[in-house]
Amino acid sequence: MKRYVLSHVPMAIGYGVLIFLIRAGWSDPLKWIWWALGVMVGVLVLFLDRVVYTYSYPGTQLSQQFAWYFKEKKYLQALSMLDGRRLEQERLTFRSALFMVVWVPLAFFALTSTVGLFGKGVVMGLMLHILSDSWRLQKIEPRRLHVRLFWMIKRVIRDEERLVFLFVMTGIFILFSLWVA
Repeated sequence: MKRYVLSHVPMAIGYGVLIFLIRAGWSDPLKWIWWALGVMVGVLVLFLDRVVYTYSYPGTQLSQQFAWYFKEKKYLQALSMLDGRRLEQERLTFRSALFMVVWVPLAFFALTSTVGLFGKGVVMGLMLHILSDSWRLQKIEPRRLHVRLFWMIKRVIRDEERLVFLFVMTGIFILFSLWVA
């Protein structure tokens, strides 16, 4: 769990500060603290996808071990175990291409109807995490990324299509990021 937090919080802070500097300059920095906190929450909340996995696939050894830790009230050990065995969790709902497509209208709605920057930060932090993990996997393990993104889609997706999808989602994310505020 410590590895997870230490690897993702700096990314969230960097993104939060970058958007703050681009959009706000130095005007009203207190308002933008909520933005940075929202981004951090959005980045970290994606870990719950791993918890959802244990309930989606209760027959796996990982899920049973997680349930035992949880029943014994060893919550941090349960979460650390999920992080340590993250490679076993291929079919994560919130890290799929289908979720990324659904995120676009939901993010548009949140960005246009939410007044506070905290909620906007949560929405953007969520996709920041998904995209950063996706690009990292694209670089080091493209086959694993392919399984993670397209396990819900019953059609063969070519490598070129996967790259186009990542570029399109990244472009939408950048547009939404610059639109915040």
